Amino acid sequence: MKLKLISLLVAFAGLVPVAQAANPVSLVDETLTYDVIYKWGFINKVAGYATMSLRNDGDLYRASVFAENAPWANSIYMLRDTLYSTMTKDGYFPVSYTYIAHENGKYKKDVLKFSHTGNTFSAEAVRYKKPGKGKPMTSSTLHLEAQGMTVDMLSSFFYLRTLDFPNMKKGQSVTVNIFSGSKKEKLKITYMGTQTISLNGGKFPTYYINFTFTRKGVESSAPISGWISTDGQRIPLKVEGSLPVGKVRALYTGPNP
Repeated sequence: MKLKLISLLVAFAGLVPVAQAANPVSLVDETLTYDVIYKWGFINKVAGYATMSLRNDGDLYRASVFAENAPWANSIYMLRDTLYSTMTKDGYFPVSYTYIAHENGKYKKDVLKFSHTGNTFSAEAVRYKKPGKGKPMTSSTLHLEAQGMTVDMLSSFFYLRTLDFPNMKKGQSVTVNIFSGSKKEKLKITYMGTQTISLNGGKFPTYYINFTFTRKGVESSAPISGWISTDGQRIPLKVEGSLPVGKVRALYTGPNP
């Protein structure tokens, strides 16, 4: 759930054709910053920060996310997560994806190389793991394959922003495959209509959506909600999900050129 909330600020198999933008959104170089807020009972505190960047590179987009604890939380649970994704500008097809995690002395790195032929998408995944300080590093490989549009945990965030929400009906869904280092899942995005939210002292019209992850037909996490600005930038302003104890929100704090 933690990874899904951070990187899905994120999102999708058989993509519903009407949902793809008739005039695709053109993504520009950007750096977006977020506060990650933990709420449980009377606790409502910034527990971490996330920075997401996108850069144009010829026929490709290169994206990254870095997430870390707020200083007060380091003594409870040390967290440093970094994600990188390269995707094509034409179709937003993933080319490569890397996820690096440092958590309480543990280290994990997943590296995926993507390819597709027609409607068949595949990835060669290499996973590196170190279970603790002083422990040996191990590695394993895995071949992932699926039929229909496929994304990774980070490219999904940008793919989502190009969907033609103004022409989608409330309750309409889009589903794609999503690959991570060790598994493939399906990501279903359901358009819930428009809502105006309050953020950073202002009010913003948004597209309200729900995310559901399933693996082998069974939901693999609690549903996640997201609110995306209706302007040309399509910035995810808020993401919210439940944890076993409490809730976590990611709130947009503004551009950081």
